[in-house]
Amino acid sequence: MNYYFEEGEVFTWIRDRERSGENMVVSLKMLKECHRTGSKQAMIAEDIRTEKKYFVKVLFCNDLEQVYVEKESKVQLYSPYIIRIYGGMLDEKNKRFITLVEYIEESDLSELMRGKGITGDTWNEKMRVRNRIAMKFLYGIDHYMSMYQQDPIVHRDLKPENVLASPDGTIVKIIDFDWVHLHASNVTVMLRREQKGTPGYADPRYWNSYICRPEMDIYSAGLVLYFIYTGKHHFYGSEEIKNYMIGDDYAYQLKEMPGIDERLSRIIAKMIAREEERYGSIKEVIQDMTAYLTSVRKLPELPELLTQSQEEKTIRFSYRIGDVKYSPYMKNYRFIPIEFGTKQERSQNGRMSGHILSFYRMDDKIKVILLHEDCHIIKQQREGEVCAGDVFTYAGTNIEILQIKR
Repeated sequence: MNYYFEEGEVFTWIRDRERSGENMVVSLKMLKECHRTGSKQAMIAEDIRTEKKYFVKVLFCNDLEQVYVEKESKVQLYSPYIIRIYGGMLDEKNKRFITLVEYIEESDLSELMRGKGITGDTWNEKMRVRNRIAMKFLYGIDHYMSMYQQDPIVHRDLKPENVLASPDGTIVKIIDFDWVHLHASNVTVMLRREQKGTPGYADPRYWNSYICRPEMDIYSAGLVLYFIYTGKHHFYGSEEIKNYMIGDDYAYQLKEMPGIDERLSRIIAKMIAREEERYGSIKEVIQDMTAYLTSVRKLPELPELLTQSQEEKTIRFSYRIGDVKYSPYMKNYRFIPIEFGTKQERSQNGRMSGHILSFYRMDDKIKVILLHEDCHIIKQQREGEVCAGDVFTYAGTNIEILQIKR
């Protein structure tokens, strides 16, 4: 018998310490149930102390191997365009794994198109919002694919239902990273059917191949872009899905997009083409999208991103919070440099008082910036650079820079 959460129940969530050197304990009051099946439950919960809302996902399982996969899939992603996963807790007594996730009230793209729709009174105004959503979506993909460049993360189930967006495109979040393909496992056999994606968005060539490749996400992303710009699913109805599943010509050929610039259509067509003709990386897609939108003077400003054009080698650093030392060379502390925009690096251990102290590279220097936990800028260091021995203070917490290596 599964021990489901009940509305009004209070539960103490504790992050699995195997995944992080930083402890996190939250007393949650369960407010509303969003979803329940035999093995899964989803709740909206509130921190009793701060009143902050969270999304709580519960997996019930007697098979410890399955729980292990769920635990290992909680990759720490810090991007303004990806839903934040705070971590997981194994409740051995009730045989359930509980994941704490950032809560966003916005609708997914499918609900948005059926409901309020894109903000704007004119075609051009709506296109500006679509461009903003599309670029943020692509930058979100680039973020998770850039974490492990030798063996990129693959989402495997990109579709409109897994992208939250506000009507004006201010908020865009890729969600549902429960079963992301993991770094260092690019030939992993997928044992669960749900790991293969969704018919009409997954690359049909890989549906029964038990192989996971980044090109799969590029294909799915192209179909999501088609939906963003047309408001329609590219493959719709049982007959179309059947043709898509069995016919290469049908699955990899873009339908007409009335009213859409042919240059934009060509980009989307190349995203869903056969793999040998498809874009080789999401960065290439972003490059072509940027060039196109710039040429028509419609490139959206994305102030959440810190960008720098020059390519430089990674700069490693270590720092101390209180009496605890965090270092990129100490595996136990899970310090993982993460590219944000094009040049930013930080660790989950930099989180403090609901904010993130983030260090990023500008040419050959390290600068510092303070971000809200949703990755929006609060304070940025304007002059100088970070040096060993510097101490930064925020909300009563001192952070001392110990070492910088180039």
